[in-house]
Amino acid sequence: MHNKKLGRKEMMEELTRKDILDSAITVLLEKGITQFTMDLVASDAGIAKGTIYLYFKGKKQLLDAVADHCFEPLEKEFENIADTACDPVSKLEQFILESMKFTENNKKLFNEVRNIMFNTLDQAIGNKKSWYWNTVDLFSGVLDEAVRAGKLRPMNRDKIAALFFESISTLMSHRILADVKETIEEDTKEMMDLYIKGLSI
Repeated sequence: MHNKKLGRKEMMEELTRKDILDSAITVLLEKGITQFTMDLVASDAGIAKGTIYLYFKGKKQLLDAVADHCFEPLEKEFENIADTACDPVSKLEQFILESMKFTENNKKLFNEVRNIMFNTLDQAIGNKKSWYWNTVDLFSGVLDEAVRAGKLRPMNRDKIAALFFESISTLMSHRILADVKETIEEDTKEMMDLYIKGLSI
């Protein structure tokens, strides 16, 4: 009984944390980062301002968490792609394409938190248990599938996976910060040409 209560309590805490993060995103989209306040987040979430401080020490920690939270849907999409039975090279292409779609659909939000994202990315790279390394491991596994299927030549999979992820991140940043004329399909094809032609047997 105690364990069930503990599980329920942890679930409620996680839901409250998610509500705070979702409200923070709403405030960022409506007001921008310059007018972002903890009071506005609390109001949108329908909770007392003090409740936010039970989960986040301050505005900076909340914004750092928002930057990570933004990418959770994309991380799940990566996992879904990796779990499919399709050709591994097609999976690599889907990783890029979904990243470009995700960027286009969230460009306004990413533009507001772009400086925070670069900071949280640095922190994630420094933490071997972070989402960054989980994604690199995921990409590495798909590269291994491609090598075993005879689609790509043998390589240092972890290194190439990290480079692949960094290339996707750079393309995403380019779409956020620059006036990009290329379609997401053109960006995807260009990156695939760069990697696959360079790695082909």
